[in-house]
Formats: sequence, structure tokens, C-alpha cells
Amino acid sequence: MELTLLLFVRSFRERNFELCLQSLIQMAPWFFALDHHNYSRWLPIHIRDMTNLHTTHPDVCRQFKQGNFVAWKTCNRFSGMSIDQAHEQNNALVKGEGGAIGLTENAAALGRWTVGGPEMARVIGANFIDV
Repeated sequence: MELTLLLFVRSFRERNFELCLQSLIQMAPWFFALDHHNYSRWLPIHIRDMTNLHTTHPDVCRQFKQGNFVAWKTCNRFSGMSIDQAHEQNNALVKGEGGAIGLTENAAALGRWTVGGPEMARVIGANFIDV
């Protein structure tokens, strides 16, 4: 299991979509065995969708195989990360010290944060690059 997890991380770091898919296939039985209901329910569907991507959405499949399923902060070869991890890092920068306490209770403030957050992260210096 540990090797599979390391291969999964490596697939993002190296922008290797095929390795990502293979490691997900190897991890799937573990989610059933460890009683992770949501992962065991939805991971097989995700795997099916990704393996059929070449027929359902060939342009997306081509982009993913070129490595455009990850975000990169630097040009370093091994620095790719999943899109949701990059998004969480940007959120942490935007929230800053005070966090986002009370933000969800005010619709106008939440809207400003949602629209302005990525631009604020860019200004702070957390931009991701196109490799």
C-alpha cells in the first residue's frame, strides 16, 4: 500500500497521467477493505470515467496525457501538485492570519473573497506557472 501511495504522489509530481490512473486502480480495493464508504463508492466511477476519457473527451485526454492535470508553482521537474492541493494553498494565502471566520455568513463578503481571492494570491506571489 505504501508503494502505491508513493506512486500516486509521484504521478502528480511528474505529470504522469497513466501512472496516476494505475495507482488509483491499485488503491481502490484498499478503500473497500478499510471501510471508506465514499471513496469505495466513487473511486471506481472516477477510474471508469478516466479510462474512457479517450473516447468520451479526446481533447481532455490528450491534455491530461501531456501533463495538464496538475498545477506547478515552479519550473522544477518534480514540483507538480494536484489541482485541489494548489487551490487549498491559495486559499491559505488569501485567508491569512485571521482566517475566513464569518465569511460564509455574509453573502457579499463571500462573493468578494471568491472573485478577488485568486487575484490576491497572484499579487502575494502564489501564482502557478504553465509548464
